[in-house]
Amino acid sequence: MKRSVPVILVVLVSSLLLGSVSASSPVLWKGTVCEGVKYQKSIEAVALTNGTIYVACSYRQVLRSSELVEVYYLGKLSAFSTNGTRLWQNSSGYTVKIVPINNGLLVGSFGALLKFDDKGRIVSLYNVINKLYDFVVSDGVAYIADGDFFLYNDTPAYKGHVYAVRLGENLTGIWNLTFNDMITRVRVGKNVIYASSGFPSGYVGKFQFGSLYGISFNGRLLWNVSIGHWVRDLETWDGNAVLGTGWNNSMGRLYVVSPSGKVLLNESLFYVEDIAVINNTAYIGGYDGKNGTLVAVELPSGKTLWKREFPYRVKTLAYTDGVLLAGTGRFQSKTENGTAYVYSVGNLYVIDPKNGKTLGVLPNTGYVRSIGVKGNEAVIGTASSTFYVINVDALKGSKKGSICGPGLVVLLAVALLLLRRFT
Repeated sequence: MKRSVPVILVVLVSSLLLGSVSASSPVLWKGTVCEGVKYQKSIEAVALTNGTIYVACSYRQVLRSSELVEVYYLGKLSAFSTNGTRLWQNSSGYTVKIVPINNGLLVGSFGALLKFDDKGRIVSLYNVINKLYDFVVSDGVAYIADGDFFLYNDTPAYKGHVYAVRLGENLTGIWNLTFNDMITRVRVGKNVIYASSGFPSGYVGKFQFGSLYGISFNGRLLWNVSIGHWVRDLETWDGNAVLGTGWNNSMGRLYVVSPSGKVLLNESLFYVEDIAVINNTAYIGGYDGKNGTLVAVELPSGKTLWKREFPYRVKTLAYTDGVLLAGTGRFQSKTENGTAYVYSVGNLYVIDPKNGKTLGVLPNTGYVRSIGVKGNEAVIGTASSTFYVINVDALKGSKKGSICGPGLVVLLAVALLLLRRFT
C-alpha cells in the first residue's frame, strides 16, 4: 500500500512547477484627466493628501489666422478619492505646482496663484504679470517666481518678479521685487529668499542666461551670483542654495551657495532636470547627451557617492518611505497616413538611496513628468492624460520574480526525491 503524499510536498512541487504566486500589482488604480481635449496634454503637477489625490492636466491651445498666432495656456484640475472616484473638476489654467493647505490647496497657474477650497471652488487668487513658474510656502507666506522673455530684432529682453503673498481667507500681496531677468525658481533659505533665473526643467529656449539672487524677507535685493546658464532646479540644504544648471542638452554644473552669496561648491555635472536633497545628500537627475543620469552627491564636499544611467532622461525625483522614486522618459514621434503624432515613453524606478540600486520598476508608464508622495503611496503624472496611483511598498518588490534558473532545478530535484520516499 502506498503511503499518502504529504500536502506540504504537493504544494511545494506545484509552486515550483507553476512558478511562485506573483505579488499584488503596485498600481492601485489608473486614471485619466482632460478627456476630450484634442490638444497634446501633460500632467505637470500632482499632489496627494490623506484622503484626496489632485491631478492637473495642462495644454496649449493655438489659434492661427492669416496675420496672427494666439497661444492660450489652459488646464484643468481634478480631485479624486483614494478609490478613484472623481470628486470635482475645475479650470485651473496651465498648472505647474500644487501645494495642499488647510481646508484646500494652492495652485500655481501660469497667470496667477489660485486658492481652492476642499470643494474645488476658487476662493481667492493673486495675479502675476508674467508666467508663474514656481512658488513656495513658508510661515504663512507664499513666495512666487514669475518671468518671461521678449525678442526685439532677435535680441532678447528678460523680465521677472518675486512676490510675497500672505495666506489667509484671501491672498494678499505684501511686496514684489522686479528684475530684468526671467525668474523661474524660488526657495526659502536661512535668513534669505533664493530666486534663480533661466529656463527651468520642462522648458527650453534659444538663449543662455542664468543667475541666483539673494532677497531679504522685506523684499530687498541683497546680492546676485551670475551663473551664465539656465538654472534648471533650485533646492536648499542647511540654509544654503543647491542649484543645477543645463546647456547643450548634455552639460551642466552643480552649485552650493551660502546665504551671503558665497559660492561653496561649483562642480561639473550633466544637464540637470531635478534635485532632491535628503539630509546631507543631493540626488540629481538629468541627461548626459546619451543616457538618463542619476547621481548622489555628498554635501558639502561634492563627492560622488554613486551614479546610475537609464534609457531615458531622469525628469523628476521624489523621496518617500525610505526610497527614491525616479521618473524617466522622452517624447517620440511617428507618422501614420501622412499625419505626425507625438507620444511619450518612459518608466518609473524605485531606487535605494544608499547605493543607487534598482529596487523595483513600473514599466511603460509614458514620460513621467510629476510625482506626488505621501507615506507608502504615490501619484504619478505623465506626458499624456494618464496618471497612476501606486503602492510604493509593492513596487519595491516588483523586480522579484518567481524562482528560476539553477536554483529551480536543485529545488525540483530535492522535492522529487522526497516525493519518491512517500510513494
